[in-house]
Amino acid sequence: MADFDFQSILSDIKNSVTALALSTVKEYANEAKADALQFVENSKANLQTWIVELSQGQLTQADFEDLVMGLKDLMQMNALQQVGFSLIEADQFKISLLNTVIKTVVSLI
Repeated sequence: MADFDFQSILSDIKNSVTALALSTVKEYANEAKADALQFVENSKANLQTWIVELSQGQLTQADFEDLVMGLKDLMQMNALQQVGFSLIEADQFKISLLNTVIKTVVSLI
């Protein structure tokens, strides 16, 4: 896929992470959704670069996965922390969120 609409991919990513938040963190769904969307927004520049490189064959899928998973420590769960979400649960949600981003992008490229 040499030519694509990044905004469309970004929209798909946002839809996927919203669905994840609503289905997995039901008690704090609004907070999880806010944190997920904030993460996507904060990561947009990196994601765009990596998606272009992946689509052009400059990155392998494994490289792309490693780069996205590397964002885990930078991801903030401010809204979830404010409502008392545990660190373990937040960490599990982060991993699920990153895997959702990866799966969404790979399915579109």
